[in-house]
Amino acid sequence: MFQNFELEIFIMILLLLIIISMIPLIELKYHNDLYENIETFNKYCLNNDIKLINELDVKDTYMWNMSSYIYDVNNLSNFFYKKNSIEPNDYIGLNRNVSKIQVNNDYIDNIMKIYNYYLYMSLGFFIVIILFFISQVYTLTGITENSEFKYCMSSTGSSGDANIAEIFRYYIYVLFIYGVLFIIFFSLILKKLTELYADTDTYEYMMLMKELDILLKENIPANAVITNILKKYSKNKINSIEHVAINNKAILNELLNVYKKDKDKNLLVKYDNNNKYKITLQNIEKMEYYNSEESKNKVKNKVNDIFQFIYIYIIFLIVPIYILSISLKGNYIYLLFTIMVIIIFSISIYNIYNTLQN
Repeated sequence: MFQNFELEIFIMILLLLIIISMIPLIELKYHNDLYENIETFNKYCLNNDIKLINELDVKDTYMWNMSSYIYDVNNLSNFFYKKNSIEPNDYIGLNRNVSKIQVNNDYIDNIMKIYNYYLYMSLGFFIVIILFFISQVYTLTGITENSEFKYCMSSTGSSGDANIAEIFRYYIYVLFIYGVLFIIFFSLILKKLTELYADTDTYEYMMLMKELDILLKENIPANAVITNILKKYSKNKINSIEHVAINNKAILNELLNVYKKDKDKNLLVKYDNNNKYKITLQNIEKMEYYNSEESKNKVKNKVNDIFQFIYIYIIFLIVPIYILSISLKGNYIYLLFTIMVIIIFSISIYNIYNTLQN
C-alpha cells in the first residue's frame, strides 16, 4: 500500500488540517445563507407585508441571528464602561488588531468569535508545515554532508549522487513557497474577517440590543418606562430581548420619544442596572437603519467576499492530493479511502465542536 510511509502520513495529516482550516469559512457561509433564506420565507409567508414583517420577534430577523453568530454574545457585557466613566460612549470600540482587550483595568478576550475560530482552526496547519519544513532542511543537510545518505537515496548508485542534493534543494524551495503562499492567503482571510466586523453595523447593533436586554431582564423600577414598552409589544412571555418585536414602528416611536425626553432632561442619561454598566441607549435612533436592507447587505457582501477564498483552498488541496496519488502509484483506492476518512473525521470534529458550543 505505502511506498513512502512517512511522506504519505504527512500528506494525509496535511489534507486533514487544510480541511479543518476551511470549516469556519464554510460554516460562516452556511449560517449567512440559512438566515437569509429564513428572512425570504418570512417575507413569503407574510405576503411581503412590511407592517407584518416588522412585527416579527427579534429572534426571527437576519440581523439578530447573524450578529449573534459572529460575536461572543456571552462576553458582550464585559465591554461596557462603568457608570462613572468619563468616556463619551457606553462601551469600548471594537479593536480588530488584538486578541485581548483592556476594559476597566481588566484584560478580556476579544469578541470576534468567527475571527478567533478561524485563527485557532488554522494553527494546526502552520505548526505541522513549519515542523516538516525544519525536518526537511535537516534532511537536506544530511544529504549534502553524508555520502552514505546520498547513496541510500539514489536508485542509480553513485552516478545519481550529484543530482540528489540539487533535486532535494528545489523540493525545499517549493515547500517553502507553498508555506509562504498559505501564510499570505491566511492573512488575507483574517483581514477580510476583520472587515466583517469593522465595516458593518453588527457591533453597534448588538451592543444596543445588549443594553435593552439588560434593562429588560433586570426589570428595575427606575427603568419601567422602557421595560413596559418592550413588554407591551411582545406576543410572547418576555425573558430576553430576542422575544420582542423591536422593529415595530409603534415601539420604535415610543422608545425614541422616551429616549429624547430623558436626554433633554439630562445630557447623559445613565439607566440603572445591577452591575453599574454605563447604559444610555445612545444608538437607539439608528435601530431602524440597523435592520434596513442597506445594513443587511453590508454583512451579506462581506460574507460572500470571504467565502470566495474557498476556491483558493481547493488549489492548496490539489497539491498534496497530487503528491499523494504519485506516491501511492496505482493504489487509488487507498487514496479514495484516505480522503473519505479525512472528510468523515473533519465532519465529526465539526459536529462535536458545535455540540460543545451549544
